[in-house]
Amino acid sequence: MFRLSQQDEERARRLHKESIVADTLAHALYSGCVFSQNMLKRLDEFSKDVSTQVILDEMARMETQEVVGGSFKEYKERWEASGVDVASVSVGQVTPNVLLDIALWTRKCDSLDWLVKATSVKDIKQAKKEGKRAVIFSFQHNHIGDDLDNVDFFHNLGVRIMELTCQVRNSIGDGQGERTDCGLSAFGTRVVKRMNELRILIDLTHSGHKTMMDTIEISTKPVILSHATCSAVYKSSRSSTDDELKALAQNNGLCSINLVPGFLTSKNNQPSLDHFLDHLEHAIEIMGIDKVGIGTDWGSHFKTQDLVDRWNERMTSIYMIPELDYGDFPEGFEDWSDCPNITCGLVSRKYSDKEIEGILGGNFLRVFKQVVG
Repeated sequence: MFRLSQQDEERARRLHKESIVADTLAHALYSGCVFSQNMLKRLDEFSKDVSTQVILDEMARMETQEVVGGSFKEYKERWEASGVDVASVSVGQVTPNVLLDIALWTRKCDSLDWLVKATSVKDIKQAKKEGKRAVIFSFQHNHIGDDLDNVDFFHNLGVRIMELTCQVRNSIGDGQGERTDCGLSAFGTRVVKRMNELRILIDLTHSGHKTMMDTIEISTKPVILSHATCSAVYKSSRSSTDDELKALAQNNGLCSINLVPGFLTSKNNQPSLDHFLDHLEHAIEIMGIDKVGIGTDWGSHFKTQDLVDRWNERMTSIYMIPELDYGDFPEGFEDWSDCPNITCGLVSRKYSDKEIEGILGGNFLRVFKQVVG
């Protein structure tokens, strides 16, 4: 879609292959979001009165069983086509049973000779060297509850990135979709300090403005927005203001731009990769070229209209995110396997090789190394 010359196309392919490509929130890999033919057949067997969570839990179990068993070959093929070397996956997001989700992902990492659980930059670089893919366990929801020791518990299970809030209020602070904006709670300040001590990367995506600013003030380490957009380009219920981006830059953190169509522009404008690149360029203008990345948060669609309707309703009624439509996608990014198109877009916008390598993953590795190790 970018009408590159043959030389630029070859350059884009080379950069995508040679760079360490990081997706700081790979929604397309969530348990229960990737479907084999057997899983689709099972979906058709569920009646309308079966709860969404029962369905998604079973899909997650089926997915792991088929991937580990070798019958779901498209899973690996799709990942390889994406060219993504390291993906952050939100455990306990689609399937609310976080321990089940961690167990399923751990089984995949333990059983597959091409998949590695990454808890350090060294793990990521070694996986790249050996032609393997790396996965980072992350949280969007507050699975800590009101027990500070749970931060240690989940760290011991391999979780290395944690959001503080997911749109709504919890024991840590107010989310981005809350009626109020009260910032971090007293407990939340203790959580931030414990995460710093344990070298867990704090993710402020979905956090309310004051929660974000409180955290940046308190944290002794850089923090990130793993999947954001810019209000100055297109204001949505999930976009970040220039003041927030400037504060994040002063923290030496990172803002990754997402590819959720409803956050890029209005539906009437036909969201596309060009709109994604507009948000990326604005973040670069505000924060600097070394402080931006990519967190797709899209690229996999629920394969039945029933699941699309169920999930759209959940996002609107629980999380106050009316712009989401899980049956939609931006032009040029119809599936997660289209990630190489992002690099083509960066080449079309005339970024240098070094700048593109940073955007694709080098900038994230800097922050991950500084915080996690």
